[in-house]
Amino acid sequence: MTRRNKAILITGGSRRLGLAIARACLADKYNVIIHYRTSAQPAKRILHGLDKNEDRCFFIQGDLREHPERLIDQALSLPVSLEGLVNNASVFTEGNLEDPDHFEDSIRVNALAPMRLSQRFFEKVTKGWIVNITDANIYRPNKRFQNYRISKLLLETLTFQQAFLYAPSVRVNAIAPGAILKSPDSTPEYFKQLAEKIPLHRTGDLKSFIDAFQYLVKAKYVTGEILYVDGGWRL
Repeated sequence: MTRRNKAILITGGSRRLGLAIARACLADKYNVIIHYRTSAQPAKRILHGLDKNEDRCFFIQGDLREHPERLIDQALSLPVSLEGLVNNASVFTEGNLEDPDHFEDSIRVNALAPMRLSQRFFEKVTKGWIVNITDANIYRPNKRFQNYRISKLLLETLTFQQAFLYAPSVRVNAIAPGAILKSPDSTPEYFKQLAEKIPLHRTGDLKSFIDAFQYLVKAKYVTGEILYVDGGWRL
């Protein structure tokens, strides 16, 4: 089977880091299955224009709060061979433990959905790999984004545990990006100021992130690993 028959499912793949991953996978001759929650139109224009072959791009709409594992079933019904899963989708909103409802929602999307997706992937795909997208800046207590950070810490733990559980048929790794892209609600000035907190004295770039992703896809003897693409911000 050639690589052009193989596909990668990317949750939240219609924007930001997920879209960058999709573009890299297309360039590497994979098919891409893009999960999105609301709109996929901008991504469709970009990916179809990049690839010039709409047959290699598939789109699935869904809310990860409700039966996320069904995405795997939908992906397996497409005329491709599913090889990889990228758990990229997440919610990044303010909230702490004083708001239990927000805590539960953060856990449901950022940790439980990847867990259910990965479990179904393991059950249905005989040989493949999973890459979780965590976050490098989650280890210090933070009142504003406490629930988000806890949910990503849980995703890191799931990465280790599922790598152990799913071996040898499915490899499970993660990327923990730092300041790669400016968040929609922050100013360019704030993003530039982050460089002062980072040992390498600069914010990141998409190429470094994609390099880490491609390494985890190709490194057949690597599982249970987290690659920090953060310029040392976590230190």
